Amino acid sequence: MRSLLSGVTPADIRLDPYPHVVKTDVLDAETYAALSAGFPPFGLMGWANPDRPPPSNSRYQLSAWLASTMDAVAPAWKEFTRYHSSPAFFAEVAALFRDHWPDALKTALGGSLLGHSMGMVLRDDHGTARILQDARAEINTPVTAGPSVSRGAHLDTMNRLFTGLLYLRHPDDDAVGGDLQLFRWKNGPIPNLDVFQLPDDAVEVVATVPYRANTMVIFPQGIDAIHGVGLRHPTPHTRRYLFISGEIAENWLTPPTAATPAAP
Repeated sequence: MRSLLSGVTPADIRLDPYPHVVKTDVLDAETYAALSAGFPPFGLMGWANPDRPPPSNSRYQLSAWLASTMDAVAPAWKEFTRYHSSPAFFAEVAALFRDHWPDALKTALGGSLLGHSMGMVLRDDHGTARILQDARAEINTPVTAGPSVSRGAHLDTMNRLFTGLLYLRHPDDDAVGGDLQLFRWKNGPIPNLDVFQLPDDAVEVVATVPYRANTMVIFPQGIDAIHGVGLRHPTPHTRRYLFISGEIAENWLTPPTAATPAAP
């Protein structure tokens, strides 16, 4: 199984606005074509009733573990998601960003990202596995109710270790919008980080990663790792991607504490 990180080195890490890697044409054409053709249909994530259309521009998902149990899921998809939710892939991520993991994250893991019990989201829990991983099919449904943003600037969950995305845009998809936006704080982090969407006046866009087929984005979680999906215009097409993550039980990422005033 070819890893998404094959051939990716620390030299590929971009530092603005926070450490991340963007790689276009990351997979060979044959592997990508198999994944695109085998992308799980909506019926496996939501429901199979064609008379009940999904809400506009909404997210649905299918975790790697559930996909592995379904006969209807393509073998290529099962194999790829199995590897990208495995300890071997986690070790690749740990090595790639070895100089960029936040101190608080390393402290929460006893100083090292490696050497911990590992598991998969839904199959295992934090009672048996220190770190849980997932590599799940995710979609944003067609935009049928006017231009909208599925989720603007935000930080991922406070227990997240890293986030990876592989865009699997359908060849027929001619939709406008839906690019990934990377943000930075305007005046430093705000106290309430764990919200669905950060206030517009707290952040500003620094970079945009086009929603392009066979493009990968990956980055460690951190207080500056703000990202969101740009405006999508009306379209009958589904926005498709693979979402890869690792997480621990506790919320290691917390807002910075205010400095204690100096004594007079």
